[in-house]
Amino acid sequence: MIVRLGRFPLAALAAVAVTALLIPSCGGGSPSAVTPPTTPAPSPTPPPPTGGGAASCSIGPGSQSSECSRASSRGGSSRLLPSVEDAINLLVEQKPQLFDLNDEHSPGSKAYRVLDREAYFDGVVANLRAAGLCAERDVDDLLQQTIRVKSANDFSEDFDLILETGYMRRGAGAYRQTCTPAAFPVERDADSPPIGSGCGRPFPPPISRMNCKVHLKGSEYDTLDSTALVGPDIEYCASAGFTDGRSLCPVRPNGAPDREACENWRVGNATDTGRPGPTWRKEDGSFCTGPESGCANSPSNQFQLYAYLAGTYTVCAQTGTCCTVVVER
Repeated sequence: MIVRLGRFPLAALAAVAVTALLIPSCGGGSPSAVTPPTTPAPSPTPPPPTGGGAASCSIGPGSQSSECSRASSRGGSSRLLPSVEDAINLLVEQKPQLFDLNDEHSPGSKAYRVLDREAYFDGVVANLRAAGLCAERDVDDLLQQTIRVKSANDFSEDFDLILETGYMRRGAGAYRQTCTPAAFPVERDADSPPIGSGCGRPFPPPISRMNCKVHLKGSEYDTLDSTALVGPDIEYCASAGFTDGRSLCPVRPNGAPDREACENWRVGNATDTGRPGPTWRKEDGSFCTGPESGCANSPSNQFQLYAYLAGTYTVCAQTGTCCTVVVER
């Protein structure tokens, strides 16, 4: 079953082995209340990081077809980590006020508590550039805490420089992956997610199919659920992390940290609620406004609908791709 996760998961990409046509719901819990809670307003998008741009790299542009993985580095380790460590050490000397130098993650680690995240990342990038390397903040990083570094165009490396607890992330644990050839800087085309959206590469193609079904039957209402699919595109599905050879797939596997961000971008916002997710309508084309209308949007998941009455319900992505489910009560 594909389970829709909460915002800002931290797990790494995880492949799932189910065929696209049998992808189950993204679903929620068992329905129990007659009247759903008030629909919350959409969360604001965090400001994008700064420090990137092709003009900042004298080595030249990267490749949009770059392939990235931890294993693509020799021995699965970093070649540029010493330069990143030097840039961090220099920043501590230059701007000690950015850190609590009396608070280390572990004694002697020099992994200090960071007091100003933005200045920390921008300062490390600036020091790497001053040392002759190309470096930038990864504007597509969901958590906005990754930098990209290269010393030549045959490869680049990504580093995550802060722990969840607010301390510096130092040493081998900061290295995330190597990209060959170098993955940055590249010109963004018109069909790329907005900077700072959190949807990283590979960028999913437009939604081509919506799956929907009755997910849970309850005494007061049935819970309908939907899943957005892209394809047919075997190459994209494989690059996104699906290992079973499918050609139709969700934008990301279950557990991918940027699944929600990529889904929100490609599916768009619901016409009636304004929340990220698809738009649900009744058979006559009207919206679901609550039990009195016969149906209501789930307050926590725009991909779900509560159906109080029998009928035909349609769910659509912003592309106009729709799915219809019949409810019998």
